[in-house]
Amino acid sequence: MHTVSRLLAALCIAALALSGVAGTAAAQSAADGQFVVELDADGDANATFSDEFDLSDPDEREVFERADSNAELRATAAERFGEEMRLVSRTANEALDRELRVGDVTVETAVVGETGVVAYEFRWENVAAVDDERVVLAEPFSLFESLDRELVVVAPEGYAIESVSPEPARAEGDTVAWPGLTTFGEEFEVVAVPDSGGTTEPIEHSRAGTTHGGAPLALGISALVLGSLLVGRKR
Repeated sequence: MHTVSRLLAALCIAALALSGVAGTAAAQSAADGQFVVELDADGDANATFSDEFDLSDPDEREVFERADSNAELRATAAERFGEEMRLVSRTANEALDRELRVGDVTVETAVVGETGVVAYEFRWENVAAVDDERVVLAEPFSLFESLDRELVVVAPEGYAIESVSPEPARAEGDTVAWPGLTTFGEEFEVVAVPDSGGTTEPIEHSRAGTTHGGAPLALGISALVLGSLLVGRKR
């Protein structure tokens, strides 16, 4: 693959192309990185998708360093990622009475020890439903069977997690998290309510989640897409 195409492919591993499904791919483990959704009380969120590169590996170091030094390339990757996130949001909107909207995407890079991090950051409007003071996150995650990397959901400031499904691997105060390839499906839901300031009650777990060793579905055929973030779309 041409060097630029190879780099764009690595940067756009998060792309969410939902057409052209031909079959499943095999993988041994979840991808390195996170998808962090920091909710606000109005249902909007600051979202960060990150991909990690092992800097002790010469090939991964080369890809990361090119991304780190090339602003034009980061801008192209941001545009591509934004397009695919908007496609995911439009898919969710078909069944909702609110409109999910994706703002401008920026790409930042950082080095943490021997790990290079490429982070896609964007504002996600109306991603959670608001019912009185309850903030409920379900779509678009409930439309898919799993996520290829860790999902982290943070309750709005001054809120606490009331209930969550499936059971998270980590539940710390206002934050819950699931490892990559945890089965989600239509029962995925995180409910946050204003924190009363009293003793924190244990988070209610609707059902146990499972982590499977199967792989993400390759949903795109573009040279820019090596794999998919959300996999196994519910039909």
